Amino acid sequence: MEVAIMEAEFKVSVFGIMKTSTPAGRYAEDGEPGGDTVRATILEHWDKAEKIIISFEGITSMTRTFVDEAFAKVLETHSLEGFNEKLYFPDANDRIVKNLNDALKVRMKIIQSQKDRADMK
Repeated sequence: MEVAIMEAEFKVSVFGIMKTSTPAGRYAEDGEPGGDTVRATILEHWDKAEKIIISFEGITSMTRTFVDEAFAKVLETHSLEGFNEKLYFPDANDRIVKNLNDALKVRMKIIQSQKDRADMK
């Protein structure tokens, strides 16, 4: 029987992935990374690390679509409780925290309305 050893933590550098101080866009296009690239990195390490540290060092601003795709869409596969237990944003400034919270609220409404529609069928 194999026992998977979990890393204590895994660090995701948004600047390191996006190579820009102003990440934008939902999807990777023309070889350029997008919010989906960041989310894929997070999800790839979800079960491998006890906590995932998200670093915003070098980031000056992010578009709403990027924040939704990179972070809020994690809620499509994991609960808000799981999100809050797993992901850490130690260097997020007030503006980033507000953007994250706004995106999470909107995404939770979208998920709930999709669930409500599915329940009606």
